[in-house]
Amino acid sequence: MSASSTTLGAYASHERGRWYRTTVLLRMIWAAIFIFCLNVVTPLGSPLWLLVGSACVGIAAASRLARSQLNWRGALLILTFLWLLNWGFFEIASRFLRDAISHSFTLDGLQLQVNAALLALSFTASITWVFWRFKAAITLEAIVLASLAIIIFAGHRDYHFDRPKIINSLAWQLRVDHLTMLLTVGSGLLLASITCIFLASLAERPRVDSRPIARSSKGANWILGVCLTCVLGSILYGVQYALYQHFNSAMLARVSNGVGMNSESGVSPLSFESALGSTNQPAALVRLEGDYASNPFTPMMYLRESSLSSFNGHEMVFSGRAYDTDLPGINPQESFTGKEDAELVQRTPLVQSIYLLADHQNAFGVDYPLSIVQLKNPKPNRFKNTYRVYSSAPGFSLTDLNDLAVGDPRWTEEVQQHYLTPHSDKRYSDLAIKVTENARTPIEKMFAITNFLSRTAIYTLTPNHDVKREEDQVAPFLFGDHRGYCVHFAHAIVYMARALGIPSRIGTGYLTDLSQSKDGHILLLMSDRHAWAEVYVAQYGWIPFDVQPDQVESHADNKVDPKLLEDLMGMLDPGEEILPPDIAKDEAGMTDEPKDWVPKQSLVLSSVGVLVALIILCKVFLVFGWKVFSSPRRKLRWAYLSAASAFDDVGIGRRFGETRSDFAARVPNQALVPLTKLLLQATYSPVSGKNLSPVFSSTDVTAAISKANTVIKAMPWWKRLLGALNPSSVFKLLGGGKW
Repeated sequence: MSASSTTLGAYASHERGRWYRTTVLLRMIWAAIFIFCLNVVTPLGSPLWLLVGSACVGIAAASRLARSQLNWRGALLILTFLWLLNWGFFEIASRFLRDAISHSFTLDGLQLQVNAALLALSFTASITWVFWRFKAAITLEAIVLASLAIIIFAGHRDYHFDRPKIINSLAWQLRVDHLTMLLTVGSGLLLASITCIFLASLAERPRVDSRPIARSSKGANWILGVCLTCVLGSILYGVQYALYQHFNSAMLARVSNGVGMNSESGVSPLSFESALGSTNQPAALVRLEGDYASNPFTPMMYLRESSLSSFNGHEMVFSGRAYDTDLPGINPQESFTGKEDAELVQRTPLVQSIYLLADHQNAFGVDYPLSIVQLKNPKPNRFKNTYRVYSSAPGFSLTDLNDLAVGDPRWTEEVQQHYLTPHSDKRYSDLAIKVTENARTPIEKMFAITNFLSRTAIYTLTPNHDVKREEDQVAPFLFGDHRGYCVHFAHAIVYMARALGIPSRIGTGYLTDLSQSKDGHILLLMSDRHAWAEVYVAQYGWIPFDVQPDQVESHADNKVDPKLLEDLMGMLDPGEEILPPDIAKDEAGMTDEPKDWVPKQSLVLSSVGVLVALIILCKVFLVFGWKVFSSPRRKLRWAYLSAASAFDDVGIGRRFGETRSDFAARVPNQALVPLTKLLLQATYSPVSGKNLSPVFSSTDVTAAISKANTVIKAMPWWKRLLGALNPSSVFKLLGGGKW
């Protein structure tokens, strides 16, 4: 056997060993991640270290045995022997040692732990054995991972980011939002699938029975691998970041029950197409700081977030702060101080501490907020933000409103007309008059409208009305099949109320069932998001009028988990209020404390930009760097690298084991021959002592590289453009590749 054949065989053996060890390590990591996720979703009852350790032992043992002459029958016999040994040991122990053990459950508990460890070992060993011994195993694993990704991602259609259960459980246990968890799991499955496909595509398949196959080129070393990993990781992060921004904005605009969170003037956050969205995802924890026995809507409670009072011809939209001045109109990170309306009667002070568990664009609270202050977050890794609302809450009975007038006498004609702008469709007026023909006062008419809709409406999450967005979305509901949800109900009430001359608007926020609260603590879910109609009653303010349909076809899941509520309650403290940052702005002697530096989300993207810039600079220096050297030897070395890298970028690279002379002869028009001759002459020319004077001049180097550049410039423009954009030569240079 020749020396070159021996070298290639040794190199191939080394490569196979390296891929073997890398593959075993990857499988151990995958097994550990799988066991951790499975334990989060369904507690396994055994220590994670025991299960992960057993799985790793099974993988290592099966990988080692698969390299031997042992066949599948022998491997099955070994597993059977282990289980029989386990059974026999505990059978003997239960017969002869149970009386000697003071607590009999100790032996049973030990047996359960050993069985769990042996099961983890057997499972991982079996699939690892199949992986090493069968050609189709890698492909099958890639198909399984892809199928798992499809199953997981199919569950979050229509913005159900809390589905399936594994996403919900993992997000809650790891204390991240559901969308982040979904993207993380998706990226993990994608990387695992890509790894399987990559391993399946290797020439020297990572199978123990494959023959050593020498690769045609040495490839990049660890430096190139690190660079490529950083670039691919940065690209994956950038894609994840873009997806998160897009879908998070869409989720905030369209969450459960068709009630979104947008607050842009002239825009509606409500959706008529379907009420599907995040369902049992926790949204916030509300703590009532005191008793609220005078709640007129018991056992329900409304927490208003915003209101829609402008009519744009086909739906209700935000009007901005010009009209709805009773709302704070701030985000949860801001503070607010309002002015109490002295004209409102039968109001009671109510304090609520709100701990957000999901992103919100608007602060919310009970009815009429007088003040909103920030609270110190007791669990920053659990709660998004915390604040306290001081409200002037309703303290009257709804029966007290029957004979009262509607509207505010202090309103200008413009404001009055704003809340009375009717729908152009006469059918709303006709139906309103028909429904309220036996009612005397405006409030009785409102109760007649809500009672009519409660009897006739069918609550469904999927009304399936074929209506264009710019058309009236309520008409197919009210004058058609009566199938809809809160968005349809609220619009229908407002349209009919305004047709009767009753000032009204739509309120949005949360409607929660106090019967599910505990010790004044209320867990709000995304399925509690709601839209309702409101009428302004003189001296009483905006009063909700809501539909409670008798017929329910489908509804969101809004059952509160008592254990989760108790866990969250245990995280709370009395609530330390945070003073506004500008409270001491004009005070003498007060200076701002230095702020800690917090990395922004764009830091990684900036790092990617810096990395790309460095690659471009290296590329430029690789092409033109030879011109900055005065020494003929240095100029020659970099001139050769410049020309060789230019050909490498267009697909003409030096092969593994190929000499420089053979490579120069293979290059079109032998463009590298002059540079190669000078390089060989400089490398092998005899020198004595410290005499390093070259036998060529800088002029010879310039003439030699000119021939190479002439050949490169004669190539098609598109090939030269692709070569200029190709960073492989930079990675090859950094990785110490052969030229």
